[in-house]
Amino acid sequence: MVSFSWPPTVDRDGYITLNVWGSYTPAQLEASFMDVRARYTSTRKEGGWFVSIDCGQGMDAEGGGRIANGKFALDALGAAQTGLRPGGSDFEMLASPAACPTAQAPTSAVSAQDVVDAVTAAGLPARDPRTNTGFCADSGCVQLVTTDDFSVYQYVDEVAATRMATAFPLTHQVGLLFMRFTQGGSNPTDPALIPQYSAIMDEVTGRLVESGS
Repeated sequence: MVSFSWPPTVDRDGYITLNVWGSYTPAQLEASFMDVRARYTSTRKEGGWFVSIDCGQGMDAEGGGRIANGKFALDALGAAQTGLRPGGSDFEMLASPAACPTAQAPTSAVSAQDVVDAVTAAGLPARDPRTNTGFCADSGCVQLVTTDDFSVYQYVDEVAATRMATAFPLTHQVGLLFMRFTQGGSNPTDPALIPQYSAIMDEVTGRLVESGS
């Protein structure tokens, strides 16, 4: 999954810029372009749209290097504007695309492991903690600690964290971090403990941010 800002920047009517953060394959970038097209289609927008894909962290990023271009036509008007058939699209990588930096861990001392350690110190269940960052690295995650009772995700950018957190039915987010609670399955999170887990996350992130440690 590509970590990109949403909504994209509207440069002017019919022209938008999608800022992505990290190094991705052409197939991944084309998938993100198609995601934009699908979202615009579902929100009943009309006309034709030209999409620039740039390196940049967050929807307010400016001056990022260009990676790819695309366009899509949602209706007959869009076809006339883009030269495509109604409902059609076109995507192409630049011959010499800009190199986007790989997402790095934030400088804050707050980490997914900090949260799990705090839960353990409080005496609440955090069974079999293990690092599973590889499962979420494509979405911009820099640390994922999974336990049998909950999981904690850490991101380099809050936009990406929010986008991922909203993909799950039950989470608690604080900035770059969010806890994911499970419902059903073999190891559901105890519903009675969710407020306690959330309170510990609020406490540990607030304490570490305020101390600057």
